[in-house]
Amino acid sequence: MLIETCVLNSKIFDVLKTVGYDYFLSEDGLMGQKRITITAKNSESIINFLKTNPKALVFVKPLSIDALKYAITNNKISAIVLSLDNLHLFKKTMLNLIRQYDKPVEVQLRDFNSFVLRKIIVWSYKWISYPLFSSCASNFDEIWPPLSKVDLLVIHGADEEEAIKWIYFSPQKLISKNEHF
Repeated sequence: MLIETCVLNSKIFDVLKTVGYDYFLSEDGLMGQKRITITAKNSESIINFLKTNPKALVFVKPLSIDALKYAITNNKISAIVLSLDNLHLFKKTMLNLIRQYDKPVEVQLRDFNSFVLRKIIVWSYKWISYPLFSSCASNFDEIWPPLSKVDLLVIHGADEEEAIKWIYFSPQKLISKNEHF
């Protein structure tokens, strides 16, 4: 089963099926499994959000070390979102914590940045067990087909075998770790 881990608009499901996806996580929650992405300046904002008891997979884009550490160690957080905005937070100690807690890390390809992509590829060989590469598409022309994702990763330095594993199996591991939703 091939899973797209971020879709902003569920109405593009037919196109997702056409390019090869069987399932998806949607921000709008109309179809597929619901996911919520929050941007957190500190751990307090994550705690306050979790008090609302969301019935969805929660992805956190941390903007401080405090928020990153809390998101890694809290089992209610499904994954961490990595971008150019928070790349500076991912030092060796935080990467070791990610490995210790086996926390998935997502890069959203709609905000594509070669430097960020190269970093997560390198880190995935040592610290990140489940890297996620998401389209986060709101329109059909923003969808990244699975083989295009694999090609993109290979161009940026990933082994083809690892790239295939990350695209095909990391999303499945995310879903299986969070079956309670």
